Amino acid sequence: MVKRLTNPLQELDLPLGTLMNSAGARLAASLDAALRAAGFADLRSSHAAPFMVLDAEGTRPSELATRAHMSKQAMGELVAYLVDHGYLEVLPDPADRRARLVRPTARGWRAVDTGHKVITDFDQWLEEQLGAEEVAQLRRALRLILQAPTLLNNKDH
Repeated sequence: MVKRLTNPLQELDLPLGTLMNSAGARLAASLDAALRAAGFADLRSSHAAPFMVLDAEGTRPSELATRAHMSKQAMGELVAYLVDHGYLEVLPDPADRRARLVRPTARGWRAVDTGHKVITDFDQWLEEQLGAEEVAQLRRALRLILQAPTLLNNKDH
């Protein structure tokens, strides 16, 4: 057995993926704290997906899943939880009575407003730290990562 004398990872800067994940976790923790402080103790940042993609007049659950890049089953579980806790309601679609629409309740809109404030405060803080052009460049770079079909050419991995 060969004993390694050094760990090449120790010589690197913190990986970008780790930095992005940690930054996202900090923002999520801030959102969770703001939701608790606003009286939404049963709501977490992990419940945000349907709120981020629904239309004010309501959206079909399958469309929520598509927009959030989630499975229909996962979105269905989130919607069920949020309905049970009074944040969303499910109603017949007036355009097709067989279909259903998901929309926020008054409590759901209050939670959306709380989340919106946290997000806009963070965006404003980041712009103050980096400048508007740097934030715009960061958004473009992160969107590029999210839209890439694959991140690595896996021939050598």
